[in-house]
Amino acid sequence: MFVSIVLLALGACERPSTAQATVPQASPVVAPDTAAAPGVRVPAVAADELQEAAAVSQLHSASQLNAKVFSLSGGDPAVNGLVTYLALFAGPADGWRSYPLGDYAEWRVTEARAGVIVLDVRQDTAGPTGDIIEQARTVRVNFTWNGEAPPDEVRVYTAQ
Repeated sequence: MFVSIVLLALGACERPSTAQATVPQASPVVAPDTAAAPGVRVPAVAADELQEAAAVSQLHSASQLNAKVFSLSGGDPAVNGLVTYLALFAGPADGWRSYPLGDYAEWRVTEARAGVIVLDVRQDTAGPTGDIIEQARTVRVNFTWNGEAPPDEVRVYTAQ
């Protein structure tokens, strides 16, 4: 509710026309205890509203595809701590449909085009003496939209 009110208030703010626009001058940063005006109190958002969003640790948006790849922190932080998903936007009424891709130590999107997302990932495993063995892999995700709707499932291919 609070977030909606803030967004509504921000949306109501009128921007100056380009003829009136001026470039703001940089002002020095003032420490909170020496500020001339009191700070604005901002309450915490209810946990159920943003709890999952706070766990997002990495995001790659492919807006031209109505897609994004994101990770949630939550796996083992020493080995493959990034629980990674592909999400496809189903529309304002239905939101995002998310598909689990895997748990990785790190990842980056190297290709994003219609029906295909490719990631370079690093997956770690524990070696026989307890040492960490790093394995570079390529993950390819294929998907086909059902008209305007995201698919019920995607195909995930992993290669070394």
